[in-house]
Amino acid sequence: MIQRLLKPSGFKISVTITLVFVIIFSSRFLGYDTGTFLDLLDKQVIDFAMKSRGNTLQNDEVAIIAIDTKAIDYFGQWPWKRNVMAQLLRELESYYDVKVIGYDVLFSEDDANDISSQYALNQYYKMAAQEHRNNPEIISSLRRIRTEISSEVNNDEKFGAELSKWNNVVLGYFFFLSASFEQIKHLTVEDLDEAASRIENSEVAIIQGAEFLEDMPLFEGEAVEANIRQLNTRSALNGYFNVVPDVEDGTIRRIPMVIKYRDRYFPSIDLQMIRRYYGDDPIRMVVNEGGIEGFALGKKWVQTASDGTVMINYRGPAYTFPHYSVYDVINHKIDKVKLKGKMVMIGATEAGIYDLRTTPFGTAFPGVEVHANLLDNILRDDYFYRSDFIHFLSFLLILFSGLIIGLILTKLRALQGLILSLIYLVGYFAGNVWLLFNEGTWTSFVYVLGVILTNWFAIVLFKFFGEEKDKRFIKGAFQQYLSPKVIEHLVEDPGLLKLGGEKREITAFFSDVQGFSTISESLSPEELVELLNEYLTEMTDIVMKYDGTVDKFEGDAVIAFFGAPVTYDDHAAKACLASLEMQEKLVELRADWKRDGKHELYVRIGLNTDNVVVGNMGSAYRMDYTMMGDGVNLAARLEGVNKQYGTYLLISEFTYEAAKEHIEVRELDMIRVVGKNEPIRIYEVMGKKGEVPAGILKAAKYFSKGLLLYRSQDWEEAAKYFAHANKLYGKDEASHTFFERCKNFGKESPGADWDGVYQMATK
Repeated sequence: MIQRLLKPSGFKISVTITLVFVIIFSSRFLGYDTGTFLDLLDKQVIDFAMKSRGNTLQNDEVAIIAIDTKAIDYFGQWPWKRNVMAQLLRELESYYDVKVIGYDVLFSEDDANDISSQYALNQYYKMAAQEHRNNPEIISSLRRIRTEISSEVNNDEKFGAELSKWNNVVLGYFFFLSASFEQIKHLTVEDLDEAASRIENSEVAIIQGAEFLEDMPLFEGEAVEANIRQLNTRSALNGYFNVVPDVEDGTIRRIPMVIKYRDRYFPSIDLQMIRRYYGDDPIRMVVNEGGIEGFALGKKWVQTASDGTVMINYRGPAYTFPHYSVYDVINHKIDKVKLKGKMVMIGATEAGIYDLRTTPFGTAFPGVEVHANLLDNILRDDYFYRSDFIHFLSFLLILFSGLIIGLILTKLRALQGLILSLIYLVGYFAGNVWLLFNEGTWTSFVYVLGVILTNWFAIVLFKFFGEEKDKRFIKGAFQQYLSPKVIEHLVEDPGLLKLGGEKREITAFFSDVQGFSTISESLSPEELVELLNEYLTEMTDIVMKYDGTVDKFEGDAVIAFFGAPVTYDDHAAKACLASLEMQEKLVELRADWKRDGKHELYVRIGLNTDNVVVGNMGSAYRMDYTMMGDGVNLAARLEGVNKQYGTYLLISEFTYEAAKEHIEVRELDMIRVVGKNEPIRIYEVMGKKGEVPAGILKAAKYFSKGLLLYRSQDWEEAAKYFAHANKLYGKDEASHTFFERCKNFGKESPGADWDGVYQMATK
C-alpha cells in the first residue's frame, strides 16, 4: 500500500509542483512587493505590457517646467539666483495663470550670490566708515545706504516674498530614509530639530484609525533636508519628493504617499499638489488593521497599498508629458493657453543636474516626470491597484490551473499537451492584459504561467525519461569540457567535427594578467601552477556559463569566443556580461589571495565583434576549433590598449552596437591600432544596464562632455571636465590621460586638420 502511494506518477508530480507554487505565493499573500524572483518577473510582465502599448497620454493637464539646456545657457550654471526663481513664479502665476505649482527642486542653502554680495557690501561699509570715522553724519548715511542695498540684493527674501503672495504652491523636500547616509551622520539633535521645524506645517492633518499605526511597517525617514526658512511661508505647502525603487532591480514602479518621521506622518509632493488642485481640503489618512486604505482630499479619494504606496501607470517613455523651458516661460514664448489652469512641476532635465531614474521605460527617465505620471494617474483615477480579493483570486487560479492542467496533461501526448497549455496561457494572458488596462488591476501572470509550464515540462520529462538516458550519459561525460549548449549542438550535428572552417559573426575575447611576468618570477613553479589553475578554472567556468568557447590558454592569457559553434544573436552581450562577471569574480579572488598572502591578479580584457573564420583547423589527425581573421587581431590589440588608459575592459564600437541594450559604457577614445589604418571607436564597459551607481554615471557624463570639447579642440574647457571627472571617480587614469593631452595640445596645437584620432604606438 505504502509502495503504491510512493510510486511516482505524472499527476503526483503535478500536485507536488502546484503545491510548491501555492506555498510560495501564499507566503507572500499579504503584499505584492516582497522581493521574490517570481514577483519580480510579474512586475516585469507589467513593465513589458506598458511599453508595448506605447504613449497613452490623452490630456495635458500636467506639464513640466524644465530647467533644461536652453535655460542653463541663458541664466547660467545651476543653481541660479533666487530672483530668477521669483521671476519664474511671478510669470507662472500672473501671466500664465497656472492652477498648481510644485517644485521638484530643493532650496536647502542660502543663495550663494546673496552671501557674496552681502560680504562685499559689508567690506565696503567698513572701509568707508573707517575713512569717515570722525563724521557721525556720514557714518549714519552709510549705514542707511547699506541697509537699503542689503534688502535689494537679498534674493532669498525676494523669492520668499513672492511665494507668500500665492496659495497654490507646493515646495519640495526629501527625507533620508537610512541612517547610514554619510550626509546625516554629523548632524546633531539640534540640527535635526531645526530642519524638522521647517516642514511641521505640512503633516497629515487627520488620521482615521490612528490606533492601528503603532506597529505598521511604513516607510520612515531618519532625517529631513528641507528648504531654507525664508521660503517656508504660511501660504506654501511642503511635500517630499522621495521615490522608492524596487529592491529587486532598482526600478521606480511606485511612490509612497506618506512617510513616518518622528511619530508624525508627512504627505508626498504629489498628494499635496492634488490637495491644492481640489481646493485645499485637509488630508485625511484612512487606516485599518491591514494597513493604509488611502487618502481623502475633500471628495477626492486616493486608494493605496497597505504600506501607503501607489503603483504608477506610466503614460509612455521619457518626455511623454509636455516640457516647457524656464527660459521660454519667463520670456513669454509659450502660448498662455498651454499652461492656463494646469498643474505644473518645476524640475531639472539638463544632463548633469537632474536625477536619472530607472523606470519600466528605461534608465534615463527624468525624476520630475515620474511625479508627473503619478499626478496624471490620480487625476484620472487609473493608477494600478491590487486588492486583497485580487490576491486571493490569484491564489485560486494558481491552484486550479496547476491541478486541472496537470490532470489533463497526464492523458495527452507531449505535443497535444503543449498545444493545450499554450491555448490556455494565451487566453489567460490576453484576459489579464485587458483587466490590467481597463480596470487597473491584474491577477498573477508569472505564477500561473510558471505552474502550467513547469507541470507540462515535468510530465513530459517523466514520460520520456527512459528515451533520453543515452543522451544524458553523453552530456554528463562531456559537460566538464564544453558548455551545455555546445554539447547539445554537437549531439545534434556531429558534422561539426569535420576539418575546415566557415565565416561567421562572433565576438572574440582576449584577456591577460597585468604584470604577470613580475609575479611569475617571484613564485616557485608549484606556486605558479597552483595560482594559474585557480584563476583559469574560475574564468573558464564563467566563459562556459555564458555559452562561450575557450579557444586556448597562452600562459596566463585566455583566448575565447562567443557565437560559435552554436549560433546565437546576442553573443556580443554575452561576451560583455561574461567579462563583467569575471571582473566581479576577481574581486572575490583577490580578497582570498590577499588573506592567504598570495599575489593579487588584475586582468585586462579586450572584446571585438566581427565576421571571422571559425572551425576545426589543423590536420586530419590533430585539429583545434579556433578562430582567425582581422577581427580577432583587433580584440587582441584592445586588450593591450587597456594599458594606455588604466582600464580593464575595453570593447570596440562593433561590440558596443550589438550589446548596448545590456551594458553601461563610456566612450573612451578614437584610436588607430598598430597594423590598421581605419580608426576605431572604443568603449569602457562600466557595468550591466541599470546597475551602475549614480555617482559613476555622473562622472561618466563629465568625461563624455570633456571628450566632446577635446574633439572640438577646446583644450582649456575640456581639461576642466576631465579634471572634474577624475575627482568624481576618485582616481581615473583615463581622465588624467586626457587632462595631460589637453595641456600638451594647449601648448602645441595638433592643427586644424586634426581628426581627433589617437595613434597607438605599441601593440
